[in-house]
Amino acid sequence: MNISPIFRSGFKVARYVIPASTPTFSLACNVYTHQGSARPAANISAAPASQSAPPLLFTHANGFCKETWEPVMSRLAAPWINSEMYAFDCRNQGDSAVLNKDILPDTFDWYSYATDILKVIDTFSIKKPVGIGHSFGASAFILAESMRPGTFSAIVAIDPTMFPREIFINAPLDDHPMAQITLKRRDTWKDKAECKAKLLEKRFFRAFHPDALDLYVEYGMVDVENADGSKSVTLKCSKFQEAITFAHEGTGLHDAFENLSTVNVPVHIIAGETSDIK
Repeated sequence: MNISPIFRSGFKVARYVIPASTPTFSLACNVYTHQGSARPAANISAAPASQSAPPLLFTHANGFCKETWEPVMSRLAAPWINSEMYAFDCRNQGDSAVLNKDILPDTFDWYSYATDILKVIDTFSIKKPVGIGHSFGASAFILAESMRPGTFSAIVAIDPTMFPREIFINAPLDDHPMAQITLKRRDTWKDKAECKAKLLEKRFFRAFHPDALDLYVEYGMVDVENADGSKSVTLKCSKFQEAITFAHEGTGLHDAFENLSTVNVPVHIIAGETSDIK
């Protein structure tokens, strides 16, 4: 599969595995450095060099992975294109889900995404980043900033998933509509080509930018061996983990909304043209 050739030719990508904020879990992190930058991305202990724009930290939506941000990264204009950029997989999703597959619990608290954001910042000594998140990844930045004020220089929240308590009621897994839709989705294909073809039959995935869909198929799937010895591909973030992330968010969904008024850094909220987040 031809993955984001324009992006890959312009950036160096260094991959790391670091401890999560809960030490039993691990996080898969990518550090992206523009090829013209003098600072290599390979030294995890080095503090970021002085640069004209703050570093950027990206978080993904439920069920997706860090690499789906690469088409956005590749289209940034100066001075942002020269920022050092970081992206990581939520502990139960993407490559992090593969790392943690034997210890993932049957519940998920959205605050863990926020504390893991802070762990990434501390591990890489990231100074005053701009947090750029989608859906519950956007809400996690609001929670992280409210937990440690002044961490970010700004937050860009794309379709943030956060609601006041009085208009959104938590539901258990068996009754949560998004969780039930997720549990019914297909999660195994004979190969990545079939996976992409079947995803494109769904209106949801046809709306993806082609590069983002290719990256999701390439990096959001993992090869598995079937009982008969044949090979197939399945979701790195199992549909069960995606479902419990919808249904067992703890108080994070509400707290992000309620804490928004206490955040003192600029927050830019973006809603898609056909989004339900208004």
